[in-house]
Amino acid sequence: MLLRFISGIMVAFLSTFLCFVMLYFSKGNIAYANGLNSQNKEFVKRIEKNLGLDKPLLIQYKNWLFKAFRGDFGVSFLSGEKVLKIIKERFLNTLILSFSALSILFFLSIFLAFVEYHFKNSFIEKIITFITLNFFALPPLVIALIFIFIFSFFGNFLSIDDIEFKNDFFSRLKYLVFPILVLVLSHLALYLRIARNLIYECFDQIFIQNLYARALKQRDIDCLVLKYCLGSIVSYFGATALNFVMGTYIVENIFNFSGVGFLMIQSIIYKDFPVVLALIFLSVLFTTLLIFISDIISQILNPKLRKYSLV
Repeated sequence: MLLRFISGIMVAFLSTFLCFVMLYFSKGNIAYANGLNSQNKEFVKRIEKNLGLDKPLLIQYKNWLFKAFRGDFGVSFLSGEKVLKIIKERFLNTLILSFSALSILFFLSIFLAFVEYHFKNSFIEKIITFITLNFFALPPLVIALIFIFIFSFFGNFLSIDDIEFKNDFFSRLKYLVFPILVLVLSHLALYLRIARNLIYECFDQIFIQNLYARALKQRDIDCLVLKYCLGSIVSYFGATALNFVMGTYIVENIFNFSGVGFLMIQSIIYKDFPVVLALIFLSVLFTTLLIFISDIISQILNPKLRKYSLV
C-alpha cells in the first residue's frame, strides 16, 4: 500500500505536466477573461508578460513545480486570490456531494444485488437490470438535461442559476438532490454489477451451501455472505474513486454547483493554470487517499486480503 501511495504522488505530478502541456497549446487566453473577444495584440502580450506566460513551456512548468514542492500553488490569474484559499472554499461542497452520492450507491448496490439473487430469473431481476443499464447507457450530461427540462421548465423545482450554499441543512439538501440523483443513476449499473458478481460468487462457496444443508435461516446466511464479501466490495469502490470524482466534476458544471469541478472547468476555459494544476494535483492525491483508506477498511473487514497487499 505504501508503494501505491508513493506511485499516486508521482502520477499526480505527471498529470499536472500533461495537463499543463495541453493548456499551453490550447487556444484560450487569460486576457479574454473579461468577456471581450476583441482585445488588441499589444494588450494580450502585455498581460502574458506580466503573468510570465511569455516564457517557454518548460520554464513555466519548472517555476510552478518548485513552488508546489514548497506547498505554494500561487495565485489565480482570474481573481488574484491564493489558489488554496479558493479551493478550500469550494472543496466542502464537492466533498458533501461526492460522499453523499457514493454512500447511496454503496448501500443501494448491495441491496439490489441481494434482491436480484433472491429473485433470480424473475421479472424483478429483469426490470432492475433494464432500468440500471438504460441509465448507464446515457451520459450524465443527458440525464442531467432531462432532469433540468422536466423539473426546471415545467415544475420550477430546480434552479439552474449559480448555486451558493447557506449554512443550513435544508438549503444544501435542496441543491444536492438532483446532482446526487444523476450521479447515482449514471453509476448504479456498474457498481451493482460489481456487488452482484461478488455476492453471487460468495453464495456459490461450499461453506455457504453447507449452511443451507444445516437449515440455517436465510437472513443469517445473507449476513454471513455480506460479511464475507464486504471487504472486496469496499476495495472495488475505492479502485473506481478517480472515475467517480471526475463524474462529480462534470455533474457540478451541468447544475452550476459551486464545487471544485465547476471551478476547474472555468479555469481551463481561461487558462488559469495555477488553479487547474493545483486542482489536478490535489484531485489525484484525494483519490489516492480514498483508495488507500478503502484498502485499509477492506483488509480490516476481510483479513485474507492482506496477502494481496504489496507492502
